[in-house]
Amino acid sequence: MTRRDLLGRAAAAMGAAALGGCASGGATAGPEAQWPPLGGFLSVEGVRLHYVEEGSGPPLVLIHGANGNLRDFTFSLTGKLKDRFRVIAIDRPGHGYSERPVSGGSDPVVQARLVSAAAAQLGAERTLIAGHSYGGAVAAAWALERPDQVAGAAILAGATYPWEGDGGLLYSLGSGPFGPLVSAAARLYVRGERAKGFVADVFAPNPMPEGYAEYIGVELALRPDTFRWNAEDIDRLNGHLAGMAPRYGELAMPVELLHGDADETVGLAIHSVPFAEAAQNANLTVLPGVGHMPHHAREAVVLDALDRLAASSGLA
Repeated sequence: MTRRDLLGRAAAAMGAAALGGCASGGATAGPEAQWPPLGGFLSVEGVRLHYVEEGSGPPLVLIHGANGNLRDFTFSLTGKLKDRFRVIAIDRPGHGYSERPVSGGSDPVVQARLVSAAAAQLGAERTLIAGHSYGGAVAAAWALERPDQVAGAAILAGATYPWEGDGGLLYSLGSGPFGPLVSAAARLYVRGERAKGFVADVFAPNPMPEGYAEYIGVELALRPDTFRWNAEDIDRLNGHLAGMAPRYGELAMPVELLHGDADETVGLAIHSVPFAEAAQNANLTVLPGVGHMPHHAREAVVLDALDRLAASSGLA
């Protein structure tokens, strides 16, 4: 799943020597000053969640992937959606500016419960949802656990099925007792042009949009707690998906799946193809030559799919 992701490539380049000598490293100024919260906050089960809300129309909740935050959507997509949807982008629990629950925070079902409750607080009691990458797992869990609330789901390059192997050495180390050392090393290594290069790799073979690396806030993901929680998410995802995947046949709401055939992070054949076969009312759009960021590389196609989802769900 994570062969080309940002932090995995960074860890491979650092090597074991870097891990042994960087425990006290880090930027002198916190990333919060450069990449502050963009929206408001609400509390669900005692967990403070950060969200951005824009536009009017049918509600649409956006769920970001691993190593990221809601800025992935506010960079461009929400601006294109807000004239036709009431768009709600939420930082997943433990990411961006959202807190992490005390227990179960790495479980997509728990994350989905918190995000769905946040949406209900905002008046989106029946809503469209869209999840990218790890956010696709959260969207799938939400649809499974609260089909009454989900009018339709879009899954963009979503991680939805267990795969052979695990999340990789970085995430095993980062989610365990070596997490602080790994995080410190990553913060020292992933800087400036190097950070920009790692972000560009996530888009490959498609170009990264101009200004994206500066906007997304890579260093937000490298804060010690966020780094550890992200590692836990990925390291434990396979086990959670093994429990979820046999249930996808329960899904009766409209589902739009969009996945690039050049995605080397979350494989099309492993994840979206079997999901489309299992769900009762799913439509799979394969994007030739597209990597792991279809909502940037083929934004217009994603917008069309979300319009179809709204129409087929009856919320248009």
